[in-house]
Formats: sequence, C-alpha cells, structure tokens
Amino acid sequence: MSTYDDSWIFNGALDRYDFKLVGKKEMIVPYNDYRMLYETKGEDVTKPNHLNPDVVRWELHRVWVVEATLKPGKRHIYAKRVFYVDEDSWVALASDQYDARGKLYRGGFSFITAAYEMPAPSADANATYDLISGSYAMTGVNLGSYYGVKFIEPLTEYDWSPDALAGQGIR
Repeated sequence: MSTYDDSWIFNGALDRYDFKLVGKKEMIVPYNDYRMLYETKGEDVTKPNHLNPDVVRWELHRVWVVEATLKPGKRHIYAKRVFYVDEDSWVALASDQYDARGKLYRGGFSFITAAYEMPAPSADANATYDLISGSYAMTGVNLGSYYGVKFIEPLTEYDWSPDALAGQGIR
C-alpha cells in the first residue's frame, strides 16, 4: 500500500531525485493532532476508506514546496514527488506522489504534535492514500493505548556495546 520511502513523508536515498525549491504558500495541513493520536481509540480513527474526519485536526500554515523529480537512469515507483514542509517546524506535513505517466498516484499526510519535554515536534504518525486502489495505510502510531512519544535519558557508550545489546535480546 505504501513504500518505506513514504515514511515521514520522505525517506530513502536522496541521490535518486533532483530537488527543486518551488517556493512558499499557505496550505491547510494536519497540525496539533493531539486528539487523534492520544485521545481516540484506533477503531474510531480508522474507517474503511479514510481516516475519520471528525478526529483529524487541520490548520492553515505556511509551507515550503519542494519538488523531487526522478533522475534519468534511476528507478522508483514515483516519478515525481512534491513535499509540503512546515515553515515553523521544518516537518514535512503532506506530499503528492506521481507515477511514470505523470498522474497523481498517492498522497501522504504526517500528523504533528509538539513534544514539549524535548522540546521538538513529533510527527511519527503518517497516512498514505492510494488514489488508484482507493485504499490507505496508517503507520507510526499505536492507536488506542498510545500515550505519546516517551523520551529517555541518552544511552551510554556501554549500552551500545555488543555485550550490552546481546544481554537485552529476547530468545
């Protein structure tokens, strides 16, 4: 339904695309989605064909528009991608993905909240809509019993050693 490159709106190799900064514009995007992510049961968020519009919060924001065009000789299911990057947080909040024929194929949204204890934006929840099949996928969130991102103290160098990691393994 989606590719790993759809994670966080854009993920993957930067060398496959030529990037162009198109400019800035105002756009209605998902923003401050605390209710959806932290207060709503999963079955009340996900519906058969789309997310429940009653729990997704949208705001008018200024975004930077970045266009990525597949380089000659490179392969990907998306020939062109357009990203909408929030001017305030620098988080990619939405995207349009085009197929090799130049037709709009998929659209993505990232659902942002502020992680005040960091302080930093958190946008781990993403939805990708496939406009051809009429399906969608939501990733990066455990709806229902989810209580937000848990930040911990940085791990020590020993915590990352092979011995320490092997001791944490589950058999």
